[in-house]
Amino acid sequence: SLDLPMREIVESVLKEVERDKDLSYESVESLGFLFDKGLDKAVDIVQNSCVKRVVGETSGREIFQVKARLSTSRRQSKTWQPRQHKPSSDSATKVDEYLVLPFHYCSCHAFQFEVINRGEAFMCKHILAARLARALGKMVTIVVNDDLLAQVLLSY
Repeated sequence: SLDLPMREIVESVLKEVERDKDLSYESVESLGFLFDKGLDKAVDIVQNSCVKRVVGETSGREIFQVKARLSTSRRQSKTWQPRQHKPSSDSATKVDEYLVLPFHYCSCHAFQFEVINRGEAFMCKHILAARLARALGKMVTIVVNDDLLAQVLLSY
């Protein structure tokens, strides 16, 4: 399968990013080739501090919450409703917050449609953003009671 070598390349590049704590020109070129515009969007998410890592204090289990601006041009499913947060008073931009489970699931529409249904991609921009944020150490980490972590999971 073509998917396996691509996964191996992504894993290898992310290991380099984590080791160097930097996105080198070579890393950007490799990831850009594989993800095209998705890389730019993922980097934008990381640069805007939109990745939060939530860790259970006893279990050590972790989830990621990734915020992204709503695209006005995207198709909306009649049954799927994004989790929306009210925009702050200084910004009229709508924001979606997605649940990313490390690193094989995202609650976004693109993951369901492009990764699960069509098999056109093996990760969405939110998973890529969470992976980059973790590799670069550019995320907010919150340690919570495991019961609260379970409640967060159930809220999606």
